[in-house]
Amino acid sequence: MKQLRIVMVGDVDAGKSTILGRLLVDVGQVTEEKLRELESSSAKRGVPIEYSFLLDAFQVERDQAITLDVSRVWVRTRDAEFVFVDAPGHRELIRNLLSGASEVDAPVMVVAADEGITPQTRKQALFLQWLGFRDILVAINKLDLAQDPQAEFQRRKTEVAEFLAQLDIIPHAILPVAARNGDNVVTSGSLTAWWSGPTLLEALKALERRERQAGGPLRFLVQDVYRRDGSRFVAGRVESGELHCGDYLTFWPLQTGARVTRIVQWPRVVERASAGSPVAIELDSRVFVDRGAVGSRASDAPELGHVLQARVVWLGADSAKAGETLRLRLGTREIPVTIQRIDEVIDPETIEPKSAEELRSGDVAIVTLVSRELIAADVALGGSSITRFILVRNGTIVAGGRVDAVVGRARGEGATNVVAMTSSVETHERSERNGHGGGVFWLTGLPSAGKSTVAMAVQRMLFERGRNVYVLDGDTLRTTLNVDLGFSDEDRAENVRRTAAVAGVFADAGFIVICALISPFAADRELARAAYPNGFNEIYVSCDLATAERRDVKGHYQRARRGELAHFTGVSSPYEIPKAPDFVVDTTSQRVEESAAMLLEYIEAQVLEPTTLRA
Repeated sequence: MKQLRIVMVGDVDAGKSTILGRLLVDVGQVTEEKLRELESSSAKRGVPIEYSFLLDAFQVERDQAITLDVSRVWVRTRDAEFVFVDAPGHRELIRNLLSGASEVDAPVMVVAADEGITPQTRKQALFLQWLGFRDILVAINKLDLAQDPQAEFQRRKTEVAEFLAQLDIIPHAILPVAARNGDNVVTSGSLTAWWSGPTLLEALKALERRERQAGGPLRFLVQDVYRRDGSRFVAGRVESGELHCGDYLTFWPLQTGARVTRIVQWPRVVERASAGSPVAIELDSRVFVDRGAVGSRASDAPELGHVLQARVVWLGADSAKAGETLRLRLGTREIPVTIQRIDEVIDPETIEPKSAEELRSGDVAIVTLVSRELIAADVALGGSSITRFILVRNGTIVAGGRVDAVVGRARGEGATNVVAMTSSVETHERSERNGHGGGVFWLTGLPSAGKSTVAMAVQRMLFERGRNVYVLDGDTLRTTLNVDLGFSDEDRAENVRRTAAVAGVFADAGFIVICALISPFAADRELARAAYPNGFNEIYVSCDLATAERRDVKGHYQRARRGELAHFTGVSSPYEIPKAPDFVVDTTSQRVEESAAMLLEYIEAQVLEPTTLRA
């Protein structure tokens, strides 16, 4: 049996609930007892029978004769089943309209013949455009109020068609309806005897289901990572495309990768999973994957960038201005973003853009959002969960949005026509020759915490023990490889990325690489881990701020407190303490020699075979 999910939109009192109530009655889903109760309830209020009361769940709605919540109504016929989402038309209830429309196959817009296209209807049409609907059904209702129903219908039909054409929306059909009398809802009636087109029910049956992106690129959205029966599973949903056992997945934005060895739809193990399927997958290597990651084939990846241009519907009661930081939920990922600028607001009357200094409730606007974390988004896939997003302020949803463009892409985006060479020397051969394996030991902490001092001491000790070791020091690299970078959040992220890439190459060559960088942000350190995931070690050099400031021989802390150094970690820029570092060195209470000895022991435990630890 065909099943369709339909959202009902339209201005307040346009008759959406009345249409649905009448539809329920006319297809025979309302019992005689319920109908008599409805007639009695309406009579007590001195009004004609109100079919909308069949939907209204709250007494306040019966008293005010309006709908205050999103209702879901099932309408069943012999050959079709419809799930209707009756979204309210009040401006302050747009949030419910948005949540109701996000999961349906097609919209039905209800326009009252006595009012026509209202400002609220215009805004709702903009929302439908934003949600990616291009084929909608329009019902011109309340023709029983018109002196000449046929002429009034033709006038409103022309008005609606011209307006929707401005939005690139093609009406599947524009129908006459008089819901209170039941004209042209399920059967024709005297008011619409002149109409030769379909009834509303016939037009609904002709709609097609909005299929998921079954033939699109593979997108696997990660929900969680957990262990079961000794195995490590990555749980999520196939958003588009098809996932096969044996596929090699790259997880964005960290760009870690592994092969799928098992797909589980509890309790069954399956060979493939299609779009819409919730599954758990097992990988052939323990790469870093966390909630919010997007798995794809490397050759067909989502777009990556720090800057998004997006179309948003502002729902917040309070306005927003450029410079405000909000939480962005895209797919299963949540990250902070800043409104860099409000590019334009769409005038619902003219559908023309206009400049604005702030976003007000109900505004549809183009904005530029900036994040210090890399964002993976699908611009081309209109229905994808990594195209649509919501914005959250203090735990409350204040906007819905759709990514129009990834403006700021990650550096190196042009490297799409090259293939990395496979080394002619295997990793195990280097380990056998050197007597130890390679690894990256990433020392992070406040400025003057002692990172470089400890790193240099450990380097000397390892070198004296015959190990291949090298220190990549943050300050030194900023005079050479990273001389072009400043200290903005974006430049700091790039500083970490470049250093991690070099460290990964050294480690792959069999070196013990000790990196000494402040690297204040956890997300950047996870990007560093992705460059050499199987041999990366995050070392937290713990030191309280007062001690670090006393040790500052360069005077940077004093200059920062005088306002002479912007973006200085610990003073004018935050430091995110590692939540679960691989190893901790406490330089507040330990001498350099003690810290170095502890770190030396830890490093050798990671890179040496047990039989050579005493070498």
